[in-house]
Amino acid sequence: MTPDLILTPDQRVRVFVSSTLTELAAERQAVRDAVVGLHLQPVMFESGARPHAPHDVYRSYLAQSQVFVGVYDESYGWIGPGSTVSGLAEEYGLAGDLPRLVYVKEPAPERDPRLADLLARMDRDEVSYRSFRSPDELRGLVERDLAALLSQHFDQDRTTPQSADTGAGSGIPVARTPLVGREHELDVLSALVVDDRVPLLTLAGPGGVGKTRLAGALAERVAAGFPDGVRYVDLSAVTGGHAAGEAFARALRLRTSGGVAAFADVVSFLRSKRLLLVVDNFEQVVDLAPHFATLLRAAPGVSVVVTSRVPLRLSVERVFRVPPLRSAPDSARYGLATITQRFSAVRLFVDRARAADRRFVLTEDNAAAVLEITRRLGGIPLAIELAAARVPLLPPATIASLLDDQLSLLTSGRRDLPERQRTVRDTLAWSYRLLPAEAQRLLARTGVFAGGFDLAAIEAVCVCDDGPLDTYGCLESLVDAALVEPDGDDRFRLAESVRDFALERLADTGESEVTHERHAAYFRDLALRAEPHLNTAGSPQWLSRIERDHRNLDATLDRLLDTGRIVEAVEVCWAIWLFWWRRGHIDEGVRYVRRVLADPELLPPATRGRALVISAAMAYVSGQDAEARTTFEQAAELARAAGDAVAEAHALGPLGIYAARAGDIERARALLGQAYELAVRGGRLWLVTLFHCRLGMIAFWSGDPVRAEEHLDEAKRVAVEIDDELGLVVAHYSAAAVRVSSGDLAGAHDSLVSGLRSASTSGDLACAGWILAALSDVAAARGRLVRSVRLAAAAATFRTPSGKLWMRAYVPPWPTAGPDHAELRVRLGDERYERSRREGERLGLPGAVEEAARDDEAGAPEGTPAQS
Repeated sequence: MTPDLILTPDQRVRVFVSSTLTELAAERQAVRDAVVGLHLQPVMFESGARPHAPHDVYRSYLAQSQVFVGVYDESYGWIGPGSTVSGLAEEYGLAGDLPRLVYVKEPAPERDPRLADLLARMDRDEVSYRSFRSPDELRGLVERDLAALLSQHFDQDRTTPQSADTGAGSGIPVARTPLVGREHELDVLSALVVDDRVPLLTLAGPGGVGKTRLAGALAERVAAGFPDGVRYVDLSAVTGGHAAGEAFARALRLRTSGGVAAFADVVSFLRSKRLLLVVDNFEQVVDLAPHFATLLRAAPGVSVVVTSRVPLRLSVERVFRVPPLRSAPDSARYGLATITQRFSAVRLFVDRARAADRRFVLTEDNAAAVLEITRRLGGIPLAIELAAARVPLLPPATIASLLDDQLSLLTSGRRDLPERQRTVRDTLAWSYRLLPAEAQRLLARTGVFAGGFDLAAIEAVCVCDDGPLDTYGCLESLVDAALVEPDGDDRFRLAESVRDFALERLADTGESEVTHERHAAYFRDLALRAEPHLNTAGSPQWLSRIERDHRNLDATLDRLLDTGRIVEAVEVCWAIWLFWWRRGHIDEGVRYVRRVLADPELLPPATRGRALVISAAMAYVSGQDAEARTTFEQAAELARAAGDAVAEAHALGPLGIYAARAGDIERARALLGQAYELAVRGGRLWLVTLFHCRLGMIAFWSGDPVRAEEHLDEAKRVAVEIDDELGLVVAHYSAAAVRVSSGDLAGAHDSLVSGLRSASTSGDLACAGWILAALSDVAAARGRLVRSVRLAAAAATFRTPSGKLWMRAYVPPWPTAGPDHAELRVRLGDERYERSRREGERLGLPGAVEEAARDDEAGAPEGTPAQS
């Protein structure tokens, strides 16, 4: 039975020190000094946890450590009751997944033979060790080796949640202020989230109690213990299970498709991961809870932290009900030291009050008022922050008086709400009442934004003809009042509780319809402005811009479709479908285009032609070939009649591929030739890149590899000219397939590495996975057996069902069946094969790129007798 988690003495980067306690006492002190000197935390048996059995202590300490340091002299160490190996040997074995630094004292004329055998095992494990003679020499070695290790193994591009797989942020909202009063909760939750027996931890509680903030701090504290990092999924704007799957895939940067449920891609991707998944606002889709049970069974290395107003009610769930901060229970007076020590609600008020007005201090004169404020607000963090934000304008005594006199009268008709939720709503209403009228209007109107907004959006959506509005001054008032939160450069957001309140106020003003219309018009215009720039040299900036306002664009499409403006909805879909395609949001595109085409007779022929192109493109990358081919044919006919060269080019290109697959090479060439001319006429150079790739493969299939290389080289040239990373990936992969078939393994390797770098730059995990699989095949063919196993394992961590469908749509089949892993296992041996596989699973995308790009020509092939 696994013991309860025994926390290490400190939760920084932790270095576990293994050695005998008495024989190497001076050496242990030397290692401790080296570790502390690098501002790391030494984890040593004698540091604490004495009430526990030694066996339980070192197991728990090792489970929480990131580096193993072993120091050995002559003794084999203590063997516990019922054990056949010493604690020294078991610690080494348990550290198999950690970076291991080993030091052996010499000379050692009376070394225990069992310790000699352990050192021999280290040789077999390919763990190198250094010899030393004195504690001072050991300290210098440890300092240098740890410094080198930290610059490599703990490089942020390799191990943090921000970039382990995607090159993007984990997505957890960045806190602008310190977390106050949650030290005990963080200690308890940190122990739970690293406990293998707690795969799902739910932070439950009402809005405003601080669930999201606590989840973010928890993730930050334990992130180092998850090699694949942290991912954040926000479900606040999700209204159904289908959209929830898209939200998960979006957070993980996965491609989806109309042929595979998005959640199936999520499960496939997470299957081999060791990461922490933070899911916020789960109460929006509580019916999705059974899918979580499926995910957790399929991905045992994933831990999930959920925030929700209600528990998920799953058997594997551990529920932690987030309490309010501690406030004074009665009106008795306390000394200042007692107040700040005992009442975390007071500490939060003081911290936020000082952030609002640096002159504020807690004194004997205002202490009673601060106690009354925090008591009146029930210790709810959001309510306390709203009250503290008023300190620059009102002294605490006035705030307390206003709360006492008015708070319960402000939101009549809401008495059916739970008490804590009423407290938050009442405090929001109180803070709203204190705003100038202009700021009140601005706050109400910002409720229409989904997922944040910038100053330009505020000016366009929230300022109208009903009178002048000092936009910047009002926004500053809202930020000062803690009602609007800065969200990075030039962007802002509302907490969900505040947004709900703002929308209610907007409805009260009678401006809801007109403000939602201005919102839809602004983001429709944004989509139309972005469309000409997608898949051009300017596309990275525009793709990022659309991603930032992704939820606002979803809200716009929902608004247009809900109000029957199908033609305008098609305009938006046409403007951003390349964004869906490039960023892999195929499932989302399918969902909207199905709504658009629910009654195709409502659309003019030219508009219907464009909608059909989008529909066919989504089916094409989803592997639904019969539907895609028929729909492309209909789209081509409508586009030709309308004189829409761009839409017709989009339709004819895939039809050319279908003709080639059917063996009609001449028809394929003709269709692709027409598509090529139309793309040039329409200025769609990225289509030119794609068509060169397809024409190159047709030339190769026709037995003309020289012409194939010419087309593929031209595809690369155009892709570089317009900064089309996706076109480069397709061109390099296609060139590698040609070269493998021609026996040019070195050339194939170079092409694949170039394609992998392009996929890595754009964060395209689907492409990266399949390129790594091809690189594994080439490595095996060249005799690089360990590398082949490592790259195959890395590839498996990125490949998903939808990714496979997408690659099939745009690149030729890989010309070989891939490496024979049964043969690789025989040639390498079980132990070396399994070690290589585990190493490959832990590479992450940057590590896989580095592994693939190493000089393949150096040394003898791996796995030969010379290296075995």
